[in-house]
Amino acid sequence: MKKSILILTIILSQLNLAQVSFDGKKFMKEGQSYKVKNYTQVLSNPVAQDFVKKGRTNKTFGDIFGGIGGFGMGLSLGLIVSTPKERTYNLGYGYGTITQKTDNSARWTVFGISTGLALVSIPFYISAKKNFDKAVKTENGEATAFKPFFKLGSEGNSLAMSYNF
Repeated sequence: MKKSILILTIILSQLNLAQVSFDGKKFMKEGQSYKVKNYTQVLSNPVAQDFVKKGRTNKTFGDIFGGIGGFGMGLSLGLIVSTPKERTYNLGYGYGTITQKTDNSARWTVFGISTGLALVSIPFYISAKKNFDKAVKTENGEATAFKPFFKLGSEGNSLAMSYNF
């Protein structure tokens, strides 16, 4: 009995190690980690490889939008904070001084646009994560099919039909 439990445990642990998993930035297969760019070594299923290609594309677009948005937010907010509200210039030679107020409206506009770009990157990252998860599920043999269904209901005198997905 003890031998059969031991053999069963070993078999189950080997099945678990043979599965592919995605841990943030790396694929794990048989206890070894692979970078996402080496997905062809990890994934043998062509459908799973297509999901990884889509995920990498979405991640790239998310990186571009997020990087530009973050740079613009940091630059404009840094300029807004570091620029004094008023500047006084001495014209010299007895001509007096000039006081000039700083107009930060263009900087706030850049900040708002950059925030929008950074927010646009979020759906790209979410889509990339979903595609990576679908790739892992497809490689491991789990079902990832889209299964919409119709639901018919009645309440008193009324009849309702809904499409659920």
